[in-house]
Amino acid sequence: MSANRQLVDQRVDILIAEDSPTQAQRLQHILQQQGYGVTHAANGRLALDAARQRKPTLIISDVVMPEMDGYELCRQVKADATLSEIPVILVTTLSDPGDVILGLKCGADNFILKPYDERYLISRVQFVLMNGVMRQTEQGGLAVEIFFNGQRHIITADRLQILNLLLSTYDAAIQRNKELSRVQEELRESGQRLRGIVDNVAAFVGEMTADGVLVDANRSALEMGGLQGQDVIGKRLEETWWFSYSPAVQAQIREDIERALRGEVVRHDLDVRMTGDAIITIDFMLVPVRDAEGRVVKLIPSGVDITERKAAEQALAAAKREAERANRAKSDFLSRMSHDLRTPLNAILGFAQLLETDGLKAEQHDSVRHILKGGAHLLELINEVLDLARIESGHLSLSPEPVAIADIVQHVVALVRPLAAQRGITFDDDAVMACDNRHVLADRQRLNQILMNLLSNAVKYNRDGGRVRVTCEDVPDGRIRIKVIDTGAGIPPEKVKLLFQPFERLSADQTTVEGTGLGLALSKALAEAMGGTLGVESEVDRGSTFWVELARAEAPAETEAPVRARPDASARDAGVTGTVLYIEDNISNRRLMERLLARRPGVRLIAAPEGQAGLDLARAERPDLILLDLHLPDMSGDDVLRRLWADPHTRTIPVAVLSADATPAQTKRLLAAGAIAYLTKPLDIGQVLQLLDEQLAGTSSVDGPHGV
Repeated sequence: MSANRQLVDQRVDILIAEDSPTQAQRLQHILQQQGYGVTHAANGRLALDAARQRKPTLIISDVVMPEMDGYELCRQVKADATLSEIPVILVTTLSDPGDVILGLKCGADNFILKPYDERYLISRVQFVLMNGVMRQTEQGGLAVEIFFNGQRHIITADRLQILNLLLSTYDAAIQRNKELSRVQEELRESGQRLRGIVDNVAAFVGEMTADGVLVDANRSALEMGGLQGQDVIGKRLEETWWFSYSPAVQAQIREDIERALRGEVVRHDLDVRMTGDAIITIDFMLVPVRDAEGRVVKLIPSGVDITERKAAEQALAAAKREAERANRAKSDFLSRMSHDLRTPLNAILGFAQLLETDGLKAEQHDSVRHILKGGAHLLELINEVLDLARIESGHLSLSPEPVAIADIVQHVVALVRPLAAQRGITFDDDAVMACDNRHVLADRQRLNQILMNLLSNAVKYNRDGGRVRVTCEDVPDGRIRIKVIDTGAGIPPEKVKLLFQPFERLSADQTTVEGTGLGLALSKALAEAMGGTLGVESEVDRGSTFWVELARAEAPAETEAPVRARPDASARDAGVTGTVLYIEDNISNRRLMERLLARRPGVRLIAAPEGQAGLDLARAERPDLILLDLHLPDMSGDDVLRRLWADPHTRTIPVAVLSADATPAQTKRLLAAGAIAYLTKPLDIGQVLQLLDEQLAGTSSVDGPHGV
């Protein structure tokens, strides 16, 4: 009967000895799929017990197992007369020829090489089972003595067993060789793909020996210089075309190589030469590669063209410098405009205020009133233009704080009420009740400015005998809406969008109402600068509602602000005495101060048209008060103030700044530098007299430069 026939007629039971549950489960699944009966033991000891109980047709054992390894299990099986005919297959990596000797010594019938695929496993099992049938008629042979690796080994396996084991070893070697060939082919293909990527990447990539000799370069690097491999391979990197144009660049490369050999990853911008001697900038890197002992064995140079990026960075830096220059120029322009526009107004309004207090005839008094009114209108226009410019340039200074809405509304209504009374316009008295105990986060001065504009508009553009109402209401997102409602003619829908355009005055040619056309545009910009919004709802012939929304705020702790009495500008003598030094280059302004101090006969005025002359007079005269302009022909007012404070002879003299530069930042800076007051031109005569009376009466003290 043939071996194949015998295999068909008998049941095949296979015992698996495997300590890995995952490997055992996989092996069991493969064998059961072929119709074999399978039993599993987790180590050699359990497998030997199972073999003695069940007498399996075949044993498949892993080599490395706890308690009893695969070689010892095979040796025990072959030594047991009741089990010796059971073929044993060892599952191993067969990584050493000594494994074959161990397999022969323990009597193993075959090897299965790890890792294995399903077809290879089944072919090994079938081969061993068929040869096992043939071995039943085979006579045992004599022991064979061999020497391997300097050791003596006694092989007792029969000829067929030895042949099968050697064939399985040869087959395993063939399988391993095929696997190696496949891996080599994959590596070759992977290397080709990688080389293709490296060659086509838009960057310089190379390979150098540890002593700086270039041994490889990608195609992009060669094309950058219009080169062939033989032009650069075998040369030191700094001697290649890309870098040899500049001794400084060559020195840099040599330094980079030294650093890389110390284990550093070198990276910096570097200029390299391209085709046609064009110079580009690359992001250069030099990376050391170490062997297993940590020694640097080669270097990898690389570089990416960043010429356009560097140009963009330089353009951005230039644009930033230009923006900063323009910003400074705008600040200087605002300061200069504030000074140049306010200075002549100072003379106009100052002398007009003095004339107003003199005993004038009715006609003369009316003329002075028109001068003051026109000057005030021009000053308002200047202030609004400068405020808009500050907002646009980002130079607007704000001091947000919790502000009581009712206080601001009461104050503004009190100012506007006389204008309203002239036309019989009334204010509803529910504003205080509606806004009572409500606070918004705002700059007090700017909120006052917004409401003054909205309420004065509500009066100016109302009908005779009309009404104005102010209300407050909570709106979503933690905000409060302050509404100013009038009963005027209303605004056509197509003109509403023009309301907030600078210098836009709707139907200005059809009304006698004075205005600059800047109030609403400025109010809207101020509201937005404080994180709020300003809007309008209007209906023709029924009136308009202007509103401003700001963030709600908690009420602050109450403080009682001191109330200062405003002096009467017409008062001729307050009984004060002393010497005042006025440092001012403008003749009109000096004349105005002379006329003003004529109302204080006990005060002596001395004047200096330049900063240095003022410093000399301050040391010589030791005045009781210095009035200082900031724009002087020989030095700035800042320098004068600084030198006054630096001189022990003058540092105790109080200095008040009288300037046409009305920027808030300037005011804060000069107060922080030591000025006791900062009055802006055009001067309010009452404020100047109050300052003089307080200082010369000794009611204020000077502590030195301080913060605001």
